[in-house]
Amino acid sequence: MKQIGACGLVCSKCEAYEATQANDLAAIAKVAQEWSKMFNSKVDPEYVWCDGCLSASDRKCGNCAGCSIRACVLGRGLANCAGCDDYPCKNITEFFELFPSAKEKLDEIRAAWQ
Repeated sequence: MKQIGACGLVCSKCEAYEATQANDLAAIAKVAQEWSKMFNSKVDPEYVWCDGCLSASDRKCGNCAGCSIRACVLGRGLANCAGCDDYPCKNITEFFELFPSAKEKLDEIRAAWQ
C-alpha cells in the first residue's frame, strides 16, 4: 500500500521504511551506513527505523521525527501539505528544492481534491 508523507514523499518507497517493514536488521544497518555518508555524520541504526511519518507508531526515523513540515501538518490536522490553505508555503517550497518529486506528488493530490 502506498503511504504518502506529510511533505509529499512516498514513505512506502523509502529505504528506511522498506527495511523497517521487512524487519531486516541488515538492511537497517545498510541504510544507516548510507545515510552516514550522505549526511557526513554518524547515523546509528536506531535512527533509521520508521513506519512512516504519519503512522500511529512511535517508530519514525530521525528525519521524520524532527521534521518541521510533519509537525505543521499534524498541528493543522491535515493528511499532508496538499490540503493546506497556505500551500505552498516557504517551508515546503525550500523542501521542494531538494525533493522535486514531493512537489509533483502534492500537486497531483491537490488537483484530485479540486
